[in-house]
Amino acid sequence: IDKLAEEAKKIIGKPKVPIAEIHKNPKDPLYSMFINHLLKPQEYSASLPSHTFVFRKDHVIELAKECLTILQSQPMIVNLRTPVKIFGNIHGNFLDLMRFFDLWKAPIENSSGGDIDSFAYLFLGNYVDRGSRSLETICLLMSLKLKYPESIYLLRGNHEDRSINSVYGLGEECATRLHEDINDPASAFQDLNNTFYWMP
Repeated sequence: IDKLAEEAKKIIGKPKVPIAEIHKNPKDPLYSMFINHLLKPQEYSASLPSHTFVFRKDHVIELAKECLTILQSQPMIVNLRTPVKIFGNIHGNFLDLMRFFDLWKAPIENSSGGDIDSFAYLFLGNYVDRGSRSLETICLLMSLKLKYPESIYLLRGNHEDRSINSVYGLGEECATRLHEDINDPASAFQDLNNTFYWMP
């Protein structure tokens, strides 16, 4: 029993980057900051408390608006190239998403160990709610959509709806982790939902 506490420390580990160090490099696109910090399938652990979110609210808002621009420029009927990997119902379970990417490769360049040059990625919606990491999940997926707009496809699930995600998790997560009033039209919650409405 005494060894269990030590074993847990080995499995969980410590966060590698202090919260204060997550900043946007003005020379890089915004999505790079999210991808560089979040897309680490072999390194990610759920060690940070679920209330900790290392990105600023204004960055989430800007990311949502940039993704909205891409979605508005693309048709509602998705024409996929094959082969394609299909992912469904992540529901804020960011650790599961990292496990998928660790087991079956991630949507990054082939030269970096990924397979985005060979595969399209189709996500079937329900990115948020229920799990404790909806913000990480949707921010990473929107960032990937921005970087690879013709290879990443984000369909809208029933939880990408303001009336549902205000009750089942995303609303509370934005309120507690981003310290915002989700009813404020200038909130990240509202901008995320505005983006969801344009998903095919």
